[in-house]
Amino acid sequence: MKRHEALVQLSRDHHFGLLLCWKLKEGLKKEIAVDRMSKYIDLFYLQNLKPHFAEEEETIFKVLGEEHPLIKEAISQHRIMRKMIEDGLKNPEQIENFRALLELHIRTEERQIFPEIEKQATEEQLQAILKLDHPELKEPEYDDIFWK
Repeated sequence: MKRHEALVQLSRDHHFGLLLCWKLKEGLKKEIAVDRMSKYIDLFYLQNLKPHFAEEEETIFKVLGEEHPLIKEAISQHRIMRKMIEDGLKNPEQIENFRALLELHIRTEERQIFPEIEKQATEEQLQAILKLDHPELKEPEYDDIFWK
């Protein structure tokens, strides 16, 4: 998918989120202990998802505005995932619910929100986003490779 340069880094970050979804799917398939997966989710959330969510809410979502239905839903999903993490993921069903919501969220942003932002943003808005210092997400250092 061809993205405007202003959204490329955020779009790349989504790759790591989808990779997390795949790892969790593998862990669930292998019936890995929930606490092992949950520790990784917590680390991934702190290092990647939390700053990514904040960046989206503080920058690109403002292009469409908080009252836009897609943005309202995305912010709601951010809050739900944040609450899931805060409450702790204690069983396979909760891990699967988190995984499914994260995957749905990423796919919605890529297929609906980002194209809408590209369509509605002014060149000035896109250039302002481009000038921001985007924290580049990366794989957390983690010794327990439960997904292999």
